[in-house]
Amino acid sequence: MPAAGSELLPNLHPVYRVAFRWTVIGILTLIAFWPSIVDLMEETSSGGLVGYVLGIPFLTLVAAQGVARRRDDELPIHDRQTDLIVGFMGMVLALLVKGVLLDRYAEQYDLLRLDMLAMWLFVVSAAVTLFGLRPVARFAWVWLLLLAVFPIGFRILVISLGGSRYAAGFVMVLLAAAATALAVGRTRRRGLVGAAATTALGCAIVIGMMELFPSAPVIAYELIPSQTATIAVCSAMYLSSRRGETKTPLNRPVNSLSAKSIQLAGALVLVFGVLLALISPPASSAPPVYREDALEFGTPLIAPPGWQTTDITEYDFVKRFYGQDSTLIRQYMTADEGNPAWDKLSRPRTVVVDSVTSPWPVNFNVYSDNVIYDMTKTRTSEGLEIDLGNGVVGELFTVVDDALHVTWTKLTWTWRNENHGQRVTLLTVDNHDPGAPFPEPEDALVSNLNTVFTVLIRGNSVATDDDPDFKDAGLLTVFGRDLVATQLAAATESS
Repeated sequence: MPAAGSELLPNLHPVYRVAFRWTVIGILTLIAFWPSIVDLMEETSSGGLVGYVLGIPFLTLVAAQGVARRRDDELPIHDRQTDLIVGFMGMVLALLVKGVLLDRYAEQYDLLRLDMLAMWLFVVSAAVTLFGLRPVARFAWVWLLLLAVFPIGFRILVISLGGSRYAAGFVMVLLAAAATALAVGRTRRRGLVGAAATTALGCAIVIGMMELFPSAPVIAYELIPSQTATIAVCSAMYLSSRRGETKTPLNRPVNSLSAKSIQLAGALVLVFGVLLALISPPASSAPPVYREDALEFGTPLIAPPGWQTTDITEYDFVKRFYGQDSTLIRQYMTADEGNPAWDKLSRPRTVVVDSVTSPWPVNFNVYSDNVIYDMTKTRTSEGLEIDLGNGVVGELFTVVDDALHVTWTKLTWTWRNENHGQRVTLLTVDNHDPGAPFPEPEDALVSNLNTVFTVLIRGNSVATDDDPDFKDAGLLTVFGRDLVATQLAAATESS
């Protein structure tokens, strides 16, 4: 017999006590990560891939109820000291991820979304604290499915399949198949049947949407096929297994909760929820985006006076990052005459102009211009804001490239019209000879993740140039201002 008052709300059915504790976890999670949730919603509404996260809690709930309905062989051993220690350590780790790693990876915040990893750690740890380690461990595969809210794996899979909304839909169907397998998998065969049926139905819905609604929002492709297939297959298999039996919910005995008293545990979760809420996501340091609806994108930029375009190349791989209608155009622009201020031998300098146009400008925040260059053997300076005139503000960087054995200077800015955005990157190298190597555009997302892990272990110094020499600041500032003025003048004339 437990001591009087040792069980919170002892007269309530265990289901209601479970619901109460999950409500506490849900409310504290919203409080602790509200700014992150707002950022996620804003990116979703702008056409970003991350909207799939909104469907993961439902899939997790479906999988969890299936696991909960199956009998388990959990031993009646419940050590609350172990529960509190493990839960405490997990919440400390969540605090470190949000408080330390978010700041360390501030430039990659929108890509990595480490705050989603911190949220997952907090929810798992809070569950261990309030319910116990053994009951939580019983749902290990369900927790692994919930880890899908950490988006880097989803992004890599979608990009590998082409980066389209259709690819996002197919990847989400795979997650739905995993949820169905967990929900109906009393046996391995039954789990495989459920996963196969969900995959077939989900893919059929995606293909149907491709034919009937090819321009539907990304989030529609991510949520409609996956959620519909999961609900249909799970419902059909449940009703089939209960033929001739009552369909009344909660018709089986429900075990009492392992963790009787949660006063101390609840206070611990509350404290960490408040501490996490005090840590805000890193604010963007990028200059504001200039808007001019008369600008026309998707074609080569017009060379400013005194410069001529000597070569043009277009790359298709950016469609995987920035949308199927996006473009990357590389132009080599060479000065008509040399300038001794830019080259001691007065040789005409060449500037590479890379312009990326996207129908989803939000993706410029997610995929910085570094994802289209191999940055694994480089050190980059902090950005220096440059006024390019007409309200356009750019950022100037130097990059020490140990692979090309050159130092390149980069000036970049983003502007947009009513429907599209464009990021322009100007590149020069300190080797002024004809044929000098410039960094080539390539799909470098996965290779550049190696730098992310290196920074995790050794700190930002391995990827940062702490003593930059902006050798071509004058050249790029003058050229950038002339290039901006030329595009805006052409836009004014055409309108």
